[in-house]
Amino acid sequence: MDARCPECDKVANLDDEMKNVKCPHCNFEADYDTYIEIMKDHAVNMAADYIPKRPY
Repeated sequence: MDARCPECDKVANLDDEMKNVKCPHCNFEADYDTYIEIMKDHAVNMAADYIPKRPY
């Protein structure tokens, strides 16, 4: 199964047991729970950086 690498944004590999995420491009490696926490932080940061245009 594929996952997005939090380090280089390329395709990383999630093993069949869904225990480890490894990126062949930048050598990122983490267990699945850590990976999910990292990606949650990325999502929160993206949401915080978004400022909608508001009429004055």
